[in-house]
Amino acid sequence: MENISINHVDLQTKIIAQDILDKSSSQPIYLSSVEVVGGETFSNVFFKKLLSPLLETSDYTFGKLVSNVEASYNKLKDTEVFTDIGVSFSTDFTSGIPSNVKNYNSKTDKPIPTKVKFDVKSINLNIGEYFLNLDNDTPLNVNLHYLNNNFNSNAELINVGVDYNPYKPNQHLVTNGKLISNLTNPRFKFVIDLFNTNQNNKIWQKSSENSLGGVIGLQYNNTSRNLHFLTGLSILKRKLHDMDDSTIDDVKLFAGDNIKSSIINELSYSNLSFLNSATNNFPVNGFNFLLSNELSSNQQLNDPSSDSGYFCKSSFTSNIFKTFANNYLTLKISNSFGSIYNPLLEELSPVHVSDRFYLGGSKSFKGYSKNSINANGGNQFYKLDSSLFLKLPHFLYSPKHNQNNEANPLRLYVNGIAGNVSDNLLDDSSLSTSVGFGLKYFNNWAHFDLGYYLSKKINNVDQLGVKDGLQFSLSVGGSNRSSF
Repeated sequence: MENISINHVDLQTKIIAQDILDKSSSQPIYLSSVEVVGGETFSNVFFKKLLSPLLETSDYTFGKLVSNVEASYNKLKDTEVFTDIGVSFSTDFTSGIPSNVKNYNSKTDKPIPTKVKFDVKSINLNIGEYFLNLDNDTPLNVNLHYLNNNFNSNAELINVGVDYNPYKPNQHLVTNGKLISNLTNPRFKFVIDLFNTNQNNKIWQKSSENSLGGVIGLQYNNTSRNLHFLTGLSILKRKLHDMDDSTIDDVKLFAGDNIKSSIINELSYSNLSFLNSATNNFPVNGFNFLLSNELSSNQQLNDPSSDSGYFCKSSFTSNIFKTFANNYLTLKISNSFGSIYNPLLEELSPVHVSDRFYLGGSKSFKGYSKNSINANGGNQFYKLDSSLFLKLPHFLYSPKHNQNNEANPLRLYVNGIAGNVSDNLLDDSSLSTSVGFGLKYFNNWAHFDLGYYLSKKINNVDQLGVKDGLQFSLSVGGSNRSSF
């Protein structure tokens, strides 16, 4: 057998391209050995599990061998810890043929001893990241993350993170730890996600909240189709405190400790293409969406006699991108909506204030202060958001390299947002709007956005929370990932 080498994706197509497969698909093969070059930090158990389609037998036809190599290749790829996977076949002249190996064609067509070699190159398995963020709502926010992509030498992911804002009025501290472990089929992963939150909600809710909980579930990732699904159970202990006379009764109703238990489901899909395939920070075509559902119950711990409240909560978010005129114009259209169904009367069993929907703030609805469109939140919401990004004229700004696929583009933009949040949108004719323009720089480690917005609440005499004028955000970070 001649030496055959296949690299990267679409393994079957690359082999079919060679006449040897057409001529020899039924050729009997004796698989003498499977070798892995690279990946020294991973355990033998890890590779045996992924190469199990190949290791079950040594007695093959060439066509069946190709099929099992492809199955093992896909398992290696689905672990998401390898940047490059190469496969090669070669005749093993040093290996003898056992007497019990089949001759699939005829007695004269002897099996060919063959070895298969996988050349793998792993991603950076230990990653540290930090970000400093500033915007209109937050004087300073610090994000720290540590990722170990090879915990226990089995490509299990450990992710530990801290999100800290030390300054009033929106100070908070969020810590989380996540474990993701591959199952026999690495597209399926076992997930444990634990978190602890302390946040000051005085500016909009006149209270503070502490929460401790986690999620345990099963995650499905199909990287070739960019499809992801998560299902699991969540338990969360919450405490609302630090209230005063200005706190509304809807919030005071949930003072003290509360236990929330949920069945959660999340489905996401993306087929985005980017201006630069290395940085992946500026989408130009395609769409993505996220659908989230939960079935939850709440129980007040300080009042054991109170009945549990049950509700179903769903939300959907999508983004569509389309580029024109050789990437000089890029249109982004986003929409989000959600609803909470409470089978009991809201007066008898209201939904916890932390489970309601909120709109407002630099990350949610520019032109308004945090959660100010309806400070009490609502059981229903929608938001429509469209932006048009324009490349700067060359006499103002021209990147030194890759003008047509800039690694970190700088764009002018115009942005329009409309939406509302309420307990019943059909009975609420009010509408919050915001229009702005500005300049935005897209970089994974140094991002800024400077814009000017005009906002107005329509059919609403209460203009509380409107923040006309300059909107500013800046994010600077670093990592030991590959630099862009």
